[in-house]
Amino acid sequence: MDTPVGRALLRLTGVSLVAVGLVGLLAPRAVNVAHRPQVVVPATLGLLALAGLVRAPRWAKNRWLPVATAIGGGVVAGAVGLMTGYRYGWDARVVMDMAKALQAGRPLGRADYDYLSLFPNNLPLLAIDRMGVAVGQAFSLSPDAILVPLNAFCVGVTLYAVHLVVVRVAGRGPALAAQLATLVLVGTSPWLAVPYTDFYAMPFVVGGVAMAVKALAPGPRVARVALWVLSVVSIAVAYTIKTTPVVVAIAGVLTAVVAIFDHDLQPARRAGVIAACAVSMVAFVGVGLGLSAAAATASGVDSSRIDATATPPILWWVALGADEQRSPSGVVNYGAYSREMVDAVTGRDPGQTRAYAAGFLGDRWAERGLGGTLAFYGSKAAWNWGDGLFWAWGEGPDSLPGTLAPATGLTGVVHDLNGFHGSVYPLRADLTQALWLAVLLVAGLGLLRAPYRRETLLLAVSVLGIAAFTLVLQGRSRYLFAFVPVVVALAAAVHSSLPLPGRRTRA
Repeated sequence: MDTPVGRALLRLTGVSLVAVGLVGLLAPRAVNVAHRPQVVVPATLGLLALAGLVRAPRWAKNRWLPVATAIGGGVVAGAVGLMTGYRYGWDARVVMDMAKALQAGRPLGRADYDYLSLFPNNLPLLAIDRMGVAVGQAFSLSPDAILVPLNAFCVGVTLYAVHLVVVRVAGRGPALAAQLATLVLVGTSPWLAVPYTDFYAMPFVVGGVAMAVKALAPGPRVARVALWVLSVVSIAVAYTIKTTPVVVAIAGVLTAVVAIFDHDLQPARRAGVIAACAVSMVAFVGVGLGLSAAAATASGVDSSRIDATATPPILWWVALGADEQRSPSGVVNYGAYSREMVDAVTGRDPGQTRAYAAGFLGDRWAERGLGGTLAFYGSKAAWNWGDGLFWAWGEGPDSLPGTLAPATGLTGVVHDLNGFHGSVYPLRADLTQALWLAVLLVAGLGLLRAPYRRETLLLAVSVLGIAAFTLVLQGRSRYLFAFVPVVVALAAAVHSSLPLPGRRTRA
């Protein structure tokens, strides 16, 4: 049975992905690395042809291959991360320096507590970093020598979770393809060298989706309820580490509500499902609050010195997302971090910050009008989604020459491939961009014809949710990084619906 709402959400997600994919292919918004259309366009078209025409050989459907791919991918990710290692800057360095100070018994200063008051969402990262510092000291290793392998472990778990999501919907061949695409986009990324929230949240995002997919499918009720509870907990953990996974919780509830109308149910049963969804959201919030409190305790900070009134309200994040800046290299940043806007609200109370944000938004509307506002957010969506390297080397001073130390052998090869100034990095960036655009287009085109399924709807609404989050609030392509495996899984799930000659449209 079908539902008009479910089908409409699938089509809306499909149109959105096709739009950003085509703009990224034909009229890209410049990101921090210049892409060459003479490489990106033919490579993307070639990958689209492969996705539509090539089928996995029989040996690729071995049931042990997904496990081997996950383990091997984790090993590759660990090697790439350790060999790409460098002294990163921005928030990752700020939080790491705090962790080192706390572990050494030195109290944090006023500037540190001002930072944590503005960005209390980084307390879980501080707790993880402090654990990395402590374990590293126990083995006479640097924190990165502990935390980069943790990134790699997260990649391995994510790869297997991607298999679990896709295999149920599309089979072993597409599931393996999804694992390999995720490995390229995520498991070889320069971000592997940075201990930050994206990798730590990723397995909980994809794992939560995998459990929700299983819970939404027909089966024994007790098992489905247990999986749904575990999914809620998993997404709550991801949300504690990184704010963006909240959209998956919302997507899960929305999918469950839509699903009660895709088959005959008594009104009482439908009311029961809606009540269960409400309980799920309450549990999600409760688990998230509990984990946040535990993270603050584990971080070792003096919570009494964190000023909750200094944390900007949501309206300020919306205003930040409406800002437009131009970098020294000429790249336009749409709704990205603004030092000027942070300084403008430092020391203000919530009411003053809301007034500032409302005034800022009013000024932007007066400048742009309706047409200019639509153009801005259209460019912002294209900019966010049109970067297959997800702002690697784009934060702080990371892209400066000399960031990577001179190296030879295999480490030198990794530096050439993954370093911003590496000799092969432009080609690597172009080919990675082509793969990402091909994934977007496969997912989008497939969704335009894909039949309604609960599993597909959950993936599609999760993708639509992160798109809305990054469109309305402050963000950049890095904010999509933890969701890349979900986008890849969606593409693999609907690739059989691609509009190819001789293939019938499925109802």
